[in-house]
Parts: sequence; C-alpha cells; structure tokens
Amino acid sequence: MTSTAPRVRAASEPPATSLDLPVTRIPGIGSESAKLLERMKIQTIGDLLWHLPTRFDDFSKFVPLRRLVPNATQTAVAVLGHISQRRTATGKLMTEAELHEEDGTPTQVRATWFGRAFVKETHPEGERVRISGKVRFFGRTLQFSQPTLERADAEAVHTGRLVPIYPLTEGIKPGQMRRWLHTAIEGGPRRTGVVGEVPDPLPAAIRERHALPDIASALRQVHFPDDERRLLSARRRLAFDELLVLQLALAQRRARWTAQASAVPLDVPDAELAEWVAGLPFTLTGAQQRSLREIRKDLARRVPMSRLLEGDVGSGKTVVAALAARIATASGAQTALMAPTELLAEQHARSLGALFRNGGPTHALLTSSVTGDARRAILAGLAEGSLDVVVGTHALIEEHVAFKRLALAVVDEQHRFGVRQRATFREKGSGTDPHLLLTTATPIPQTLSQTIYRDLDISVIDELPVGRKTITTHLRTRDQLPKVWEGIRLAVERGQQAFVVTPRIDPPEDGEDDVPSAIAMEKDLRQGELRGLRLALMHGRMAAKERDAIMRRFADRQVDVLVATTVVEVGIDIPNATVMVILGAERFGLAQLHQLRGRVGRGTERAYCVLVSEAADSERLAAMVEWKDGRPLNGFELALRDLEIRGAGEFLGERQHGVPELRIVDLADVDPRLISETAEEADRILIGDATLERPEHGALADAVDQLWRRYALA
Repeated sequence: MTSTAPRVRAASEPPATSLDLPVTRIPGIGSESAKLLERMKIQTIGDLLWHLPTRFDDFSKFVPLRRLVPNATQTAVAVLGHISQRRTATGKLMTEAELHEEDGTPTQVRATWFGRAFVKETHPEGERVRISGKVRFFGRTLQFSQPTLERADAEAVHTGRLVPIYPLTEGIKPGQMRRWLHTAIEGGPRRTGVVGEVPDPLPAAIRERHALPDIASALRQVHFPDDERRLLSARRRLAFDELLVLQLALAQRRARWTAQASAVPLDVPDAELAEWVAGLPFTLTGAQQRSLREIRKDLARRVPMSRLLEGDVGSGKTVVAALAARIATASGAQTALMAPTELLAEQHARSLGALFRNGGPTHALLTSSVTGDARRAILAGLAEGSLDVVVGTHALIEEHVAFKRLALAVVDEQHRFGVRQRATFREKGSGTDPHLLLTTATPIPQTLSQTIYRDLDISVIDELPVGRKTITTHLRTRDQLPKVWEGIRLAVERGQQAFVVTPRIDPPEDGEDDVPSAIAMEKDLRQGELRGLRLALMHGRMAAKERDAIMRRFADRQVDVLVATTVVEVGIDIPNATVMVILGAERFGLAQLHQLRGRVGRGTERAYCVLVSEAADSERLAAMVEWKDGRPLNGFELALRDLEIRGAGEFLGERQHGVPELRIVDLADVDPRLISETAEEADRILIGDATLERPEHGALADAVDQLWRRYALA
C-alpha cells in the first residue's frame, strides 16, 4: 500500500529516516544498478522495501539426493563433486557439477547450468551447499536444471526457504534483488536493517481489534517469511491497510460527490420507452429489464448516477446502455460511449447503428483513425449539439473534444480503462456532472465488488438471451493435440475459424519450464499440423495498430487460425470463430479462461473450447467443464468458485487480475472477511471523524491523500 511509502522531499531537505536515503546506500547497489532500479520507480531505500514479491518458490522442504523424483522442483543439501565446463553444439557454455550426499557418498545426480561461468569460480569442489530447482531425467541420470545454489552454512536467502520472486527490469537478476532486499530488511555484518524505521499507519487499537502484526514485522515476513502461516498473516496485515485506505477514500469521495455534484435529470414517458423496447429485434431478458429499471431510476435524479453494469459475455449490456442513451437523447442531452480499443469502439458503433436504425439518436464514431473533414464535422456536431451519441476510445477525453450538453458517459470494460480516467468525463459536463455508467464482462463476486467499487451502485445481468448456443468445453492432454489440430482443420474446411491461445510470448530458454509460447506455436503449426492454412500471430508486445490490423484481417476471414496470448481476452465479436484452444490452461485464472471461451460461440454454428493441460487434478479446469441445471457454470458462478478454490486469504498465486490501483490486494483471492472488516472499520472511523482530522488518524489521512495524488483520483 502507499501509506508508509516515503514522501518526495525537496533536494535540500535532509533525510528524515534511513528510508529516505538513496538505494546506493545498500551494499551492492552501484550507480548502474540504481539507474535500472529507477526504471521501476525505486530511488530510495523506502521505495525498495515496498517492492513486494509477486509469488514465492517453496524451497523449504529438503529431500535427500537418493530420494529425488523427476519432473518436480525440489531442494537438497549436497556436497559438490567434480565441476566441469564445456560448449554445447549450439555454442553455449554449460557447467556441470557432480553431487554427493551430505556424508560424501557419490551419487548419479548432477547439476547443470547454461551460461553461468561464475558457478565454478565461486563454489569449489567439496563445498557443502543447498541446491534448489527443477529435477529432470537426462539419459538415465537425474539432474538439477539451472538450480539455485547457496553455501549450506550461509543464511538462507535463495534456497531452503519460501523464496520471494520479484518483478524485475532487464539488467537486474532475481538473486540481486533478493540480496538487496535481504540486506535492507535484515541488515548485515556491520549494519542493522531499516525495516524497523517504517512508521505504522494503524492505531494500536485497530491492530489489537483485528489481531494484526505491526508494520515492521509484516514487511519482514512478506519478503522473507519464516513459514506460510506467518506469510499469510503479514499479507493480511498489508492487505488490511490497503483496503482500509481504499474504503476510507471511496467513502469520502462518495459523500463529497453526493453532496456537491449536480446532474441533468434524464427521463422519458413509460409509453415511449415501451415503444423502443417493443421495436427491438429480440425480447429483453428479465435481468436486462431489471438493470434498465435501476439505471432509469438513477438517471431521473439530480445526483449523478455512478453505476457499474456487470454482465457475462453476450448477456446484452450494450442494449441496456443504448436504451440509456436514448433516454438521454429524449431529454435533450448527449451521450459518450468509450471502449478500450478502436476495434471495440467500431463494434459498438455498428451495434448502435442497428439499434438506432428506426428513428433513434444521431451517432458517430470518433477514434484516432478518424481524421480530416470527417473528424472536424464530428467535433462540430458535438460542440453544437446536433450529434446525440459519440462512440470512441480515450480520444473522447482529450481536451479539444467539447460537448454542448454531455449528460451520460458509458465506459465499456472499465477495468481496462482505470479509475484515474473515470472522473475526466465529469469535466466535460458543461457545468453539470454527467451520469456515469460503467460496464464489465468480468464477473466479480458481490462482496468483492462492494469493496473496490464502493463508490458505485451495481446492476447485474446474470442470464443469457434465449437461444444462445452453449459452448462445448473439453479437457485434453498434450498427447491428444494431434486430434485437436485435426478438429481445427475440419472447422476451417467448413469455412470456420479458430483461436489458439498460449500463456507466454517467447519460447522457453534452456533450462526453463516448457511453457507453450505464441511465437514457437505459430511457427510449429505453420510448418507442421496446420501447414497450408492461413495463420497469424498476435501478442502484447506488438503495437496496438498492428494488433488491430491482425484482428481486422481475422474478422474479414483473411486468417483461418489466430495464434495469440491473452490479448484476445477482451475483443471484438468474430461470429465465424467456432474453436478456442487454450494451451497450458492451468496457468490461467478462471475469469481469464471464461473470458477466452467467450471469444467463440458468437454465431449460429456450434462452438468448442479445448483446454490443454497435464494438470488432471486442477479444480479450476474441472470447474470449466462442470455443468449445473443443464448448462455450464456462468461467469458469476465461476468467479465464486475461483474464490472457493483459492481459499480465503490465500496470496501465494500469481496475480491474474484485479485493478492496477492496488499493490497488495488481488480481487481474485482476497479474503471476503477482510473486506467486511475493513468496511466496518472505515465506517466506524468516519462516523466519528469524517475528515480524518484526529491525531490518531493522521497517518491514515496521509495515506488517503497519497492515494489521491498517486492515482490522480477525483
């Protein structure tokens, strides 16, 4: 969280504590390393302390060399035998060490490293070491591949414990970051650690009420935990701080917003609305009707609406948003609809074109691709009020886009838009505050929504339109892939298209886990099983325009198979795509898997999702193929199942989703009890001290202030 992060000081101001000292005061961090750390916004020792691990490798359990098993990550204590070095056929330097049992008994186990010449220089033969890493068969012998090594008599930092894994930038090695942080926290031979200087933002009474450790203990354990129980306790403390500050900030903002803001009331007679609904080419579901009633009630008030519309993929959120826009138009006001990408904006513009065909509002698409006379005409129409609805991307919040009477702002897939930009639309209201409707297809359990969107009301579309085809989901292993590729060939022969999604972009290097990659998979399929088909590659390192061009080709049926990473998780409709293959499926969260599955099944043909994984016992994958009441689990049921599977308070997994505004809390696995505790605590504090002016709340007030400044929230 931000509450204890060091403040920015004037150049002439002396450091208040060691936390304000430059990182170069940590042994081993020179000027070059400091430049690399600055890329990650780490300049002071305090910044470094708040650079938190994203996950942990459990190297805490020791196994004798003779009991090692293949294809598992393990830790052992060994004595180094003969160490040799040679060049491989590809020219890479390989270091190989024989490993003996602790008593010196020789074994057949080896350790190999590629490109790590220093191993031979820093670890002599006969040295007793801790060794941790993946164990594989090489021929008939077992070997540690690219393991981590430490002297057995040295303090456990890189092996023999829960080992922290940190976000890095190119040029900084994992071991370096661990060593620097260990020095900052634990100190060294001639210095003490500085973690004890971190001020605690929570009053003692709150810590005692919720049985929370002090901040110094929590930081120490969250970096270098003694065991999993203490790690979870430490993460819970930091998460409590962050959620409490967020709850305080959002509650204060909502109070100000309700008291100060003024919106244009938007209303329409019942008969006119009923006529619009009757003219739709389909019948609204009960959930759509309920959401529309809630939105309509909000729009009619002078207090501006702040509502989140949650709905599964294909549940019909756009129709509800379009009806809200018609209400605005009927009241003489304008609507702006913003999507995260140009392609999605174009899709929304097409959808509105169909929905507004018979006497609906005037509308236009405004993106960075719209230039010249067309752009000038749209800008003029918005400024003079002749244009009722505009659809676009971030271009809509540029300063030179002026509205005559903007009264409704709709932000699609708002978790990709960000809280920071939410308020910017409010500045476009020409003296009034526009009503705000945010939409998302990522279902979030209600208890979690109430935390992160505490300043929003929530409407849920929890049923799909009648006639929507069920996507058949299969779970397959790698050795069944030939039949999967054969199925894609058959689909393409029928004139259909397919997605193939991988967890990573680049092929694994020597010694890394064999995780499927987009680049290698596209090449292999092009030359092998799908030779002759039209393949395309798409991933997150490509420029947005390049990705859009590829998706356009796919939408125009110029591509048969799109091999991609999760950049296709939220994307335009491709009604002709009927097959989604997800490789390494166990590496994705349930929400991601569900979103990816929702990329197919948009047309009239039967659609299939194939999850490829060796993790036969994965509860997440089992949930993806589970049925309830004659249908697969929907997004809301999967979100709740994800919470159950991960377990309350479990923080050891990779961050999969959540909001970028939070550094500790991940909505996917935060303990629901923590949410209610922090909500109650925030309300308790604000009832007695609405502006956080009491001395005991000074640190919390500073933390709320820093939250606003850090994220430019309003």
